[in-house]
Amino acid sequence: MTSDKLLKFVPFSKTSQWNVKYFFSTQLHSVFPLSAIGDNTIHITEKTKLFNEPERKFSFLGISNETGMFDAYTEYGKNINQPYIRVQDGCLAYNPYRINVGSVGLKTPALKNEYISPAYVVFRCRQTLLPEYLLLVLKSSFFHFLIKENTTGSVRQTLSYKNLSKIEIPLPPLSVQEELVRRHQEASAQAQECESRAAVLEKGIESRLFEILAIPPTEEKTPSAALLGTTRFRNLIGWGAKLNSTAVKPQELFRSARYPNVAIEYYCKINPRTTIPDKIQEVSFIPMECVSDRYGEISEQRLGPASQSKGYTLFQENDILWAKITPCMQNGKCAIARNLRNGYGYGSTEFHVFRTNEKVLPEYLYCFLRSHKLRHTAVAYFTGSAGQQRVGTDFLSLLTIPWLPISSADPSELTQQSIMEEVFRTKKKIKDLYTRAEELRRQAKEEFEEAISG
Repeated sequence: MTSDKLLKFVPFSKTSQWNVKYFFSTQLHSVFPLSAIGDNTIHITEKTKLFNEPERKFSFLGISNETGMFDAYTEYGKNINQPYIRVQDGCLAYNPYRINVGSVGLKTPALKNEYISPAYVVFRCRQTLLPEYLLLVLKSSFFHFLIKENTTGSVRQTLSYKNLSKIEIPLPPLSVQEELVRRHQEASAQAQECESRAAVLEKGIESRLFEILAIPPTEEKTPSAALLGTTRFRNLIGWGAKLNSTAVKPQELFRSARYPNVAIEYYCKINPRTTIPDKIQEVSFIPMECVSDRYGEISEQRLGPASQSKGYTLFQENDILWAKITPCMQNGKCAIARNLRNGYGYGSTEFHVFRTNEKVLPEYLYCFLRSHKLRHTAVAYFTGSAGQQRVGTDFLSLLTIPWLPISSADPSELTQQSIMEEVFRTKKKIKDLYTRAEELRRQAKEEFEEAISG
């Protein structure tokens, strides 16, 4: 007797795809009837030739894996060389090559832009299906498996609208769809409130730090339009007019009006040589994705053989890692390397390494390196080609930092330790709020999926 685990018969009428994975698809179980997405949506393929109106400015949408659809940019018709799809409120769109990582979004009235690249798949819902409900389904865990079973292509897996339209999903009555969406949106609003409170606290850390240290706001002066400009040799940031004509100088960025100011190299070495002892065989491996831009800390420590560290950036316990490349630098990928395997690690070549000495707490220097003020100013000092721009050591080595003692027997004296205690109390509150937001979103997703699929 042949086992049904080894042999499966499929009617010829069902063989629309000549690929075995389509005959062993995920079976959804739901209290609601299943219905094909294509029976409840309409594919939008009409394109508008925007270049026919060269002097008109058009607005375009983009889609982020994390936040969904967003207002991206504007451009004149004369600079557009292909037709685009107009997206109306209530329409959904997804990247056919990246829907597996959540690249799908919904056009809402809050979004003012209206055109999107024809590389995206755009469709709208019929009256039987709420677009907000469908968006939640498309981002659900079980739908991820359905995506994998319906993609085509050998190298770049893609999900066409044709294959999407055949996928069956639970289809509750509209009243139930509305209730599920409402409950999910309530949880999302609570999560957003937590994140907003965290953002306010995070901004307040920097304001409070600069207030205590008497660091005045940076005045961004408009560069002179004169044909000839001069600067002192000691103020040169590098060999190039662009670097030396920037309005905000690194020497002035953190200059205190109350406390002594010292060059950053008084506190640390930038990109020092690191040698892993021969007796150490295993160390930490920290690629760029292991540094959280939200929390400014190492979110995951991987392990790697010390023998394979050649060609990477090497560092040791208590070093500060600072992403130098766009957009990681602007996003705040900066962390203190702590609890490294055997005290050493290696990682992305796009890290600058700061090794502090006995005159400073790593946390004190870290606060300046991860500040929005530094990241915003550093953009003007980028070097390199578009998409591969970096901040060099020339800019960083010219930074000055207010000098404070690490600690003091006098409780009224301002010290690095007293500042850090205040800063990290607030940072704990921030992390608790972000953690709560993540938990609310996780619970909302689980409750939605359980309600429709069990």
